Amino acid sequence: MAYTDMRQFVAKLDAAGELVQIDAEVDPVEEVGAICREMLDQGGPAILFTNIKGYNHRLLANMMGTTSRAAMVLECAEEDLIESYGELSARKEVEELPVAASGPCKEVHISEADLDLDELVPQILSNPEDGGPFLNYGLMIVRDPDTGVQNMGVYRLQRRGGRRTGFWSMPPSHGAVIRNKWEAMDKPMEVAVCIGGDPMLYLASQVAGLDLSVDELKLAAAMRGESFDLVKAETSDLMVPANCEIVLEGKVLAHHREPEGPYGEYPGYYGPVLDFPVVEFHHATHRKDPIYAYTYMGIPPTESHVLFQVGNESGFLRKLRNGTAPTVVDVHCPPDAHTVIVSLKKSYEEQAKHVMYELFTSRLVKTVIVVDEDVDPRNFEQVFWALANRFHADEDIVTGPGACTIGPSAQKYNSKHAVKMGMDATEPLEGYPAISRPRPEMMDKVRARWGELMTPKASKMRAKR
Repeated sequence: MAYTDMRQFVAKLDAAGELVQIDAEVDPVEEVGAICREMLDQGGPAILFTNIKGYNHRLLANMMGTTSRAAMVLECAEEDLIESYGELSARKEVEELPVAASGPCKEVHISEADLDLDELVPQILSNPEDGGPFLNYGLMIVRDPDTGVQNMGVYRLQRRGGRRTGFWSMPPSHGAVIRNKWEAMDKPMEVAVCIGGDPMLYLASQVAGLDLSVDELKLAAAMRGESFDLVKAETSDLMVPANCEIVLEGKVLAHHREPEGPYGEYPGYYGPVLDFPVVEFHHATHRKDPIYAYTYMGIPPTESHVLFQVGNESGFLRKLRNGTAPTVVDVHCPPDAHTVIVSLKKSYEEQAKHVMYELFTSRLVKTVIVVDEDVDPRNFEQVFWALANRFHADEDIVTGPGACTIGPSAQKYNSKHAVKMGMDATEPLEGYPAISRPRPEMMDKVRARWGELMTPKASKMRAKR
């Protein structure tokens, strides 16, 4: 059964022992971030803060901070997460979603004259050198002026004071593409930022390689297997999920830029200060007792890295199987968000390099390692064994510019673009010497007898003479 809203998922987390509630007063300046960092490092549960200093609402953090919790959203086994996500995200979006006259997200209305973002958005400074507080886990909904199709994504918004925030939207993100269209018409872009929705909305917003023509809200309904209600925003024609916690309505100002950053980013380093667009909010609605959704960002592992991993692994697997390499066995994206390891049953000699070229078209992919089908890409001991024995740098390495990263590997060269690298750690098709290991039949026999072999009848250790 699909979750109707974030609260239902929180209840499921609590029942499963995957939620801890912190009632002690916690400072939003660094302390919230430090608690989240420690919990992530421990692989611990999601956190519900009930007493944030200077803030009157509850705050949920680390909602999908582990792959096991992401699997809970899809209601599948953790080991089936990537295949399940791939199957669900490949579904055809529903044609229409029902529109309700009202919904929980409209229980309280706040007009422009009364809007104070400090009441709805806690002043969280996640890391000490951040350029200020950020709203970093809102689902931003915008509309493509050419097609009329809505688009939903997660973009960080740096607080500017009052009713304004920055809007980080690096190309070729869909938010940046659509914003550029509005700006080319000398018009502001209407936005609705939905905070605290059904977790499937977050997963639907992270599908790798999704076409601009796809409405992620309709895709989320297809992935859920159940429809859900939309409601119309109060100040625009944008449609938002009726059951989300908070909706901020505003406009991205055309041809206006302000410095944004620094920010403790997903590579684990602070990103640069760059000029980015500005959002001016003029209306808000929310539930009577809203729960604010927040995610800590920094060196992996974090919730963002889980979403990167799930979205990219399933997206790259589908992309390769539908194109260059139908015989791909598995794809693994480690938490660094820039590396892809592919296990491949080669059908022709240069196929591994063609896999690299295919993945190099992704903006964030920096390093690709291709191994044979007998190597588990999630087992680093096996991957490094393949690199040590099947990779020869003089002929099995491919490099080229074009990786887009805000990490220091790009900043070192005063550029936004780092060098991509591919490593072919597959055997040539003409073959290698046989691998020294027992016959599969003997391994099956030993495994079948394992209980017997590991249960000694009596100690027969001989005494030394």
